[in-house]
Amino acid sequence: QHRLAVLRQSWSRAGLPALRCRIGLHCGTVLVGNYGCVAKMEYTIIGDRVNLASRLEGLNKKFGTSLIISDEVYKSDDVSSRFVCRLLGRVAVKGKTQGVDVYEVLGTAEEVDPEEASAAEVYTSAVWSFLNRDFGLALSTLAEYCRGGTAAQDLRLACQRYLRDPPAAEWDGVEVLHEKF
Repeated sequence: QHRLAVLRQSWSRAGLPALRCRIGLHCGTVLVGNYGCVAKMEYTIIGDRVNLASRLEGLNKKFGTSLIISDEVYKSDDVSSRFVCRLLGRVAVKGKTQGVDVYEVLGTAEEVDPEEASAAEVYTSAVWSFLNRDFGLALSTLAEYCRGGTAAQDLRLACQRYLRDPPAAEWDGVEVLHEKF
C-alpha cells in the first residue's frame, strides 16, 4: 500500500488518474481448480474462507481503509510482529453470526512512522476497551488518538450510544453486518 501511495503521487504529477486498491485477507483451506463441464469449464476458488476474505475486502469501504486482515491472519506466521496493525473491531459479515476480529495493516514495522505505530496501539487499546464494555475509557483513549477517519468516528459514536443506552448483558461486541460493502 505504501508503494501504491508513492506511485499515486508520481501519476498525479504526470496528470494520470489515481489507482486505489482494497485488499481483504483471510486464511484456511479452500477448493481451487477447474470446475464445470466440458462445454463450460472455469478455474475458480470456492469455500467459506474465500467468502470471508471477499467480505473483508469490502469492509475497507466501511472503515475507510485499504488492507484488512482477519484475526487468523494477524495471529499467523508472526504477522503481528512484522507489521504494524490496528484492531478495527469485531464484525460478523453478511450471512454470518459469529464475529471475527479485523485489523488494518498499516505497513511493515520498518516503514511505518513510529508516531503512526504508537497511534495504532492507542487506537487498538480503545477498541479493546470498547469490546470489554468500558465505553468511557474507550472514549477517553480515542481522545488521545490524533488520527481521524471513518473507523475512529464510528467507534466514538458507538461508545456514546452505549453510554446513553447500554447494550444487553449478552452483548459480545460483535457488529452484525446485514449488507455487503
